[in-house]
Amino acid sequence: MMVLTFVLLGLLVLVCGPQGLTIFFSLGLNFVVIVLALVLVAGGFNPLVILGLLSLTLLATSIFMNTKQPLTAKTAFWTALIVVAGLLLIIGPLSTLAATYGFGAEDAEEIEGFSLAIGLSFPQISLLMMTIGSLGAIAETSIAVASGLVEILEYDQTIAPAKLFHAGFEIGEKIIATAFNTLFFSFFGSFLSLTIWFIQLGYPLAKILNHQILMGEVISLLVGVIGVVLTVPMTGWLLNRFRKIKSNEDLLKKP
Repeated sequence: MMVLTFVLLGLLVLVCGPQGLTIFFSLGLNFVVIVLALVLVAGGFNPLVILGLLSLTLLATSIFMNTKQPLTAKTAFWTALIVVAGLLLIIGPLSTLAATYGFGAEDAEEIEGFSLAIGLSFPQISLLMMTIGSLGAIAETSIAVASGLVEILEYDQTIAPAKLFHAGFEIGEKIIATAFNTLFFSFFGSFLSLTIWFIQLGYPLAKILNHQILMGEVISLLVGVIGVVLTVPMTGWLLNRFRKIKSNEDLLKKP
């Protein structure tokens, strides 16, 4: 692990120059924040409160530390925050109705000697996990779309709001498919061994489609994709709102 970490650091510096150090530091900071959040949840803190603080911290670190253009960073951050807040309205009821939280039947043998009365809400933990899983893709999409729109605005400050909004869709079309494939390949790679196990044991299709762990991850995947899709129009709309509040010169002015 240490060898791969140093290899990653070296490649980041080689490809990105000094910015590579910032990227590596933000990655390490996010790792520490996530571990700290898990420790707090395990210690009995409310997972929903931790989720709010964690989302703010991870998005701020991922966006502001890796984006030099202030307007791009501001637009991307608020876009991602609004989309995540909207997703919570979907994830909460969905994870409860689907009952995908907790442990699967395959874990029964390992946990039968332990007490399940640990004082934690598994639906809330499931909500925390699904939200964290979608944060990266949403932040990446918001930065990409906001960067493209800000470049267009720098080139033509008189562009009509409708044209700028439509340009966001054109940029988003190139990003959504890639983001979806990233989420899908990550999901399939993590559950490849479980899928092979299902096939070898002759699980019927109906049982596979109703498997607790698998369906929980499928829901998490779909929520992430929905978040990516919603990010595209939200970015264009939010940037146009900023243009109404301040002039283009003030928005594009660097501190």
